[in-house]
Amino acid sequence: MKKQTWVCCILIVLLLMTGIGFWQHSKNERTKLEVMCKASVNAALEHFEAYDAGRKESDYLAGVAEFRSYMTTYLCLTDTASQAEYLWCNAVYGEMLLHPEAIHEHLPTLIDALRNFAQDYDDPNGFQGLGRLASVLSAE
Repeated sequence: MKKQTWVCCILIVLLLMTGIGFWQHSKNERTKLEVMCKASVNAALEHFEAYDAGRKESDYLAGVAEFRSYMTTYLCLTDTASQAEYLWCNAVYGEMLLHPEAIHEHLPTLIDALRNFAQDYDDPNGFQGLGRLASVLSAE
């Protein structure tokens, strides 16, 4: 009986250690995703600001790519694509690809939203700005 008790205690300790290890790994992965998300939005902001200043197409394309990277990491962090925030990002991204000339007219709105995200990748004000931009672009 004592031998079974010791075996059970050892198994419980091993299970707890494994669970803690998985939890710690998950926490580290989330931190890495947050860093990647912030880096992507900051890079997108830099590229769109450079595009606004110099109108080089390479800056615009790099900004679009970084914005897509931000969207992907945000999706991984929130685990849902049905949120209005992600849908607004997706609508603006589609317009960036299909109608870049429309984005040119509304570049200050996009840059303001990205500045909000640079402070906090999950900023509601940034998503509201993207929502307004998506509405304006879809109406054109």
